[in-house]
Amino acid sequence: MQTSLRTMVAGAALVVAATFTAPAANAQIGFVVQGSYGMDVEAVGVGAGVSFGLGSMTANSGISAEATFDYFFVDDPLKFWEINGNALYDIRSVRGLYVGAGINYANSDVGGDLDDLCDSAGADCSSSDIGINVLSGYKFGGGKGPFVQARFAIGGGDQLYLTGGFRF
Repeated sequence: MQTSLRTMVAGAALVVAATFTAPAANAQIGFVVQGSYGMDVEAVGVGAGVSFGLGSMTANSGISAEATFDYFFVDDPLKFWEINGNALYDIRSVRGLYVGAGINYANSDVGGDLDDLCDSAGADCSSSDIGINVLSGYKFGGGKGPFVQARFAIGGGDQLYLTGGFRF
């Protein structure tokens, strides 16, 4: 339980730290709030993160980056959360459409009595995996503001996520 809480806090700290480590030259830093639905865990999640440009050369090419932390409301006693870091590429021929790829770190853990039962049996009932994200989405208004996105995690969370939120 304490390890899971420490890991969640560390994940949130990584997202915040990404704000301060984004390239300074022409970096357009923004924030993201989002809600997601994980198809395999069959749960709704909420998340927050940062988006930032990678400098003037990539901004002119329609390339940006985004780091998010999402917590999913799964059935007790399971806990599921993830950290994502993705590069996004704007499709210039269709205003608002983008594709992307990145990495996914997913953590699932049982808590309460089941965690105690796992510990007493010498079993590890938690899992942490790193995977790859492939995604596509649409930004309404072409930039800041609402967006929808479909993301497939290969490894890590290993499922399809449907996400909607706001970039500001």
